[in-house]
Amino acid sequence: EFEEYRRKDEPVNFFSLFVGILLFGAIKLIFNIICTLTITYKTLAIINKKKLTKEDINNIRNHVKNITKFFLKYSGVIADYKRLPDEKILKVYKKYFGPDYKIDYDGKFSCYISNHTSMYDLLFAMASFGCGFVAKAAIRDTPIFGKTVSALQAIFVDRNNTDSKNNTMDQIIKRQKQFYAGEPVMPFMIYPEGTTTSGRDILRFKKGAFVSLLPVKASILQPNLSDKYHLSCGSSDVALNFMRSLSKLYVKAEYIELPIIAPNEYMYNNFSHFGKEKWEIFAEVSREIMCELGGFKKSERGIKDNFRYCSCLKKKTLLDSKEYKIE
Repeated sequence: EFEEYRRKDEPVNFFSLFVGILLFGAIKLIFNIICTLTITYKTLAIINKKKLTKEDINNIRNHVKNITKFFLKYSGVIADYKRLPDEKILKVYKKYFGPDYKIDYDGKFSCYISNHTSMYDLLFAMASFGCGFVAKAAIRDTPIFGKTVSALQAIFVDRNNTDSKNNTMDQIIKRQKQFYAGEPVMPFMIYPEGTTTSGRDILRFKKGAFVSLLPVKASILQPNLSDKYHLSCGSSDVALNFMRSLSKLYVKAEYIELPIIAPNEYMYNNFSHFGKEKWEIFAEVSREIMCELGGFKKSERGIKDNFRYCSCLKKKTLLDSKEYKIE
């Protein structure tokens, strides 16, 4: 029932975990802490200025990209950053945006979007784009890393607070318009699934990135390049997943940059069956593109299914689905 959230790599071997931590983990962790503190220090030093310029923003983004690449390298995470062949892109994009579509990687857009598999997704995005995030409020209180994400002008959302979610939506739209207009603000990444998966499916998208109807830039993360250990978190414990990655000599992942997804009338007219509102069509087309180019399966599950699965695992019994009714 919970295929989208269930890990499929080999189970945790605590002896191997212990040995791996002794051999690699301590050194990696020291590098991680140094890199995180460096990003935070350099970013806060600029952000705390009364008024930011475009040069300030570019400096922050360059610091973040360079230091995060160093961070990943010495964490044993090998990421293959790449773009797909033009003919493969055109075949899919022309289907949704018309025969006159032309590939555009570097034009104007409002934010980044990606599928979501683990905390490492944030690091891949930082290394590739030097961006901030829309993140759950709990990350703000995470030691060291919480300060770093805050320094990147992250937008935080409390999933259990309706007022917070409404305020977050307003902040997202405002920031999208500012970045699209070229104002000196940090770009940000949205994970429209709203939760992590095991890296083989893409859940239905929430409206945050799409309700403004401004172009977005998508990326695809392929974290499952090994049968023994996946970077994807699924519904496993985040801290344990991080410790597992520290205990490995190296782990491979693939991060694919896609062209800008810009809604147009061709899309709205030819794919109106995807939703009643324009943002629904936009969101579903974006998901279709990512699934087709990344080889993912589409899933209609959402974050409450993930909560239900986690509760089932902890209580070792099935729960009434009404308790976690999908909104």
